[in-house]
Amino acid sequence: MDATATTDLYRRRQRRRAVLAWGTLGVVVALIGLGIAFGGHETQGSRPTIHLFTWEMSSDQYEQLHKGEGEVMVFKQLGSTGIGEDEVEEVDLLHLFPAPPPGSTCSFWKLSDAPDHLVRLCFSESQEVLVQKAVRAPGEGGAETMLA
Repeated sequence: MDATATTDLYRRRQRRRAVLAWGTLGVVVALIGLGIAFGGHETQGSRPTIHLFTWEMSSDQYEQLHKGEGEVMVFKQLGSTGIGEDEVEEVDLLHLFPAPPPGSTCSFWKLSDAPDHLVRLCFSESQEVLVQKAVRAPGEGGAETMLA
């Protein structure tokens, strides 16, 4: 066997390995994407199914949230964990919310039936319960804070 034939055989094997590796990676990425997109709506055990690409709630869902509810239960009711302050596109609305309670972490949602409204839910870091809920829309004087 001459050097050219050996080199060609080596290149074919390398090409075959590369095609197999990239093909496998493509299938894995596609399966992960499908799992995220079509993860289902049911809960499994006590863990809620979280929908990664939505951060909306309805006005009815907002009204049903009450101070002292556990963070996991709230996320389960909403089907989403919301987004962080750094991900909110309506930056001008952020400044209109009341100050978050000390020792809390806040997440944001849009109202599906009032898309210009932004909702902020704050949870106690130590007890992991809802300590503040507020909604704000452009042109309103101050953020409405309702805890019932």
